Amino acid sequence: MRVLVVEDNPTQSTFARISLQRRGLDVNCAATLDEALNYLKGNNIDVVLLDLSLPDSNGIETFYKIRSVAAGVPTVVFTGLDDQDIAIEALKNGAQDYLIKGLAGDDSVFRCLQYAIERNKVEVALRTSERRLRIILEHSYDAFASMDNRFHITDWNKQAERTFGITRAEALGRSLAIIAPHHLRKQYARDVDEYFQVNEGSVLRMTSELMAEHKDGHEFPIEIVVFKIFEDDNYMFCAFARDITERKHVNEELERRVQERTAELTQSNEELRQFAKIASHDLQEPLRAVQGFANLLQESTKDKLDKDCEEFIEYILDGTQRMQQLIQSVLLHSSIATKEETENIASDCNSIIEEVLENLDATIKECHAKLEVDNLPSVAVERSQLVQLFQNLISNALKYRDKEAPQIFITSEKTVNEWLFSIRDNGIGIDPKYADRIFDMFARLHGKTTYSGTGMGLAICKKIVTSHGGRIWVESEVGQGCIFLFTLPAGKTKESGNGK
Repeated sequence: MRVLVVEDNPTQSTFARISLQRRGLDVNCAATLDEALNYLKGNNIDVVLLDLSLPDSNGIETFYKIRSVAAGVPTVVFTGLDDQDIAIEALKNGAQDYLIKGLAGDDSVFRCLQYAIERNKVEVALRTSERRLRIILEHSYDAFASMDNRFHITDWNKQAERTFGITRAEALGRSLAIIAPHHLRKQYARDVDEYFQVNEGSVLRMTSELMAEHKDGHEFPIEIVVFKIFEDDNYMFCAFARDITERKHVNEELERRVQERTAELTQSNEELRQFAKIASHDLQEPLRAVQGFANLLQESTKDKLDKDCEEFIEYILDGTQRMQQLIQSVLLHSSIATKEETENIASDCNSIIEEVLENLDATIKECHAKLEVDNLPSVAVERSQLVQLFQNLISNALKYRDKEAPQIFITSEKTVNEWLFSIRDNGIGIDPKYADRIFDMFARLHGKTTYSGTGMGLAICKKIVTSHGGRIWVESEVGQGCIFLFTLPAGKTKESGNGK
């Protein structure tokens, strides 16, 4: 710690230097004001021990001249001037302490010098922090105001001036209510009071969107955050506000576009549904004709054609049958209801499984399949769609079986507001790289001669699940069977259709 002792009396200067050096301080001495000023200009000093009575200066002016050169250096006055007015003036203008010679001992002087340095560090840090905060607030994109406990403004930044058209000088001392339209001021004040009365804590925060008023009279929306900060037995408020006019316009435009797009999509989906119905009907009519004439041709030429011709007729009949199945699958895919249309339905999955097992009874007996089914919940999906969903997944497990008899396990688990279903089998499995592709329309991993089907079964399952806000996926390895998992919304009110 470096000390500059400014003392014209050689004896006192020497005593001070020796006393402070014994306590480990680095001491330098100056006998005149001019010598002290020159030393301060060229050296770094931690603290000044100053006598006010010098050959070239006397009284409080000595202190002011030292401060003019070394304003950031803490100064302790150590003088023979026992003048209360001078002491008060020195302390008010930055002196760390005022000691009287003959009354303050060596230990007191040493402690005062230590305290002076520590206090000065704290004050410098505080001033630096305040200066940085001021810079931040003045360059903030948000309007800022601080208020006392009566909501009277004590600070007002540049952005607040720009946002509300009210200068700092006009705002200071006035209520924050000046930013609100007259007809809304009482309501806003009541809302703020009610909020801060209910909530507790050393720092409370309230965020709101409200209408503000510019000095010129026009109203505009703002987002405002008000803090209530408690300090000992008192408290203060501060607020950050931002003009959100542009954001409101953007949100309104986005909302308008979303509504337009939603209406367009709704109309387009309805047109696609109608088209699918009409197209499937129009396609099936000539298909039935081809199928009918092919059957007549087969009957009328029985035992009259060679094997090649009979095989050609079989190809025609097989193709028309597959085409008819495809058309019916596309029609079913397009007619699946959405979540909004079934949100108040509660279909019992247990009765649905019973119906599915009856539908697949012949196949189950044929391949000696074993099924284990947990007690299943009710879900918000139309009954016929659930029958289609479970029947497609269970029939796949039966169709793509391995050499062993099929074993199928059906379970469910509740997750917040939906149910997670699992259908596990011991079949041939699927290569994980095809785990997403199998849910596409007309997707087939095997030739139609190996396994029959249209390639629409899992696509229909996916459409049923996703149209109700759920997800469907598969976990599998070749030769390790499959686990099909899907989520459906929990049922709310009534059963859809008649259970069995």
